[in-house]
Amino acid sequence: MPQPENLTAFYDAAWDKWNDMIRYSPAPRLRRTRILSWVKELAAPRTLLDVGCGNGEFLLQASRELQGTELAGADVSPAVIDANRVQLPGMSFATLDLNREELPGRYDVVTCMEVVEHCADHREAIARLAAMTGQWLFVTVPCGPLFEIDRRVGHTRHFSPGEIREALEAAGLTVVRCQAWGFPFFNLYKHLINLNPDRACAAFLESGSYSAAQKLLASLVYASFRLSLPFGGYQLLVAAQRR
Repeated sequence: MPQPENLTAFYDAAWDKWNDMIRYSPAPRLRRTRILSWVKELAAPRTLLDVGCGNGEFLLQASRELQGTELAGADVSPAVIDANRVQLPGMSFATLDLNREELPGRYDVVTCMEVVEHCADHREAIARLAAMTGQWLFVTVPCGPLFEIDRRVGHTRHFSPGEIREALEAAGLTVVRCQAWGFPFFNLYKHLINLNPDRACAAFLESGSYSAAQKLLASLVYASFRLSLPFGGYQLLVAAQRR
């Protein structure tokens, strides 16, 4: 499991093989879709920062659905930030280690999906996110068991809704929506892929480019996820507003 001080090297290497996983895998795809649907409920934000933007999939989707919003991304991996600057020239990008720093200034909307569980101290990470938030902060973190595959990709812990709510409120934000999403299909998926972590990681996490069969399977699982309920699940999605 990568330690916080080794995250930069870990993710620089990981992004050589994770692009299709992030693009097609049902869990990140579902998170992007749900968080963007929440953002679209707001009056059109002027600026949006995605912390932990990875290869920019969320920002690319947002660029199609949010008209007139200035989009920016930040990530701990200089390699993926350099690639994003070439592939998404209409957006701004910066390297950022949420364990140690925040970007100057504030954005109308800050999104942060599946990052806080990689940080050494979730309260400090959320305080840094809040410092960059002008109006709205949208966060996703795992709230179910800490599975073997989670450890392999650097999760330090998972959270209860109360722990995330407490950290957000301590950072000066008010939680307006909190869903422990994913029952039953997402929860079942997490258990199934962890029956044989080696095989699951080799097939989907470390495989590089997805085959047509992998893409089809990912789409079918994604379709089942859309039937999951917004309670009793292993995925926490939270919207918080500056007081």
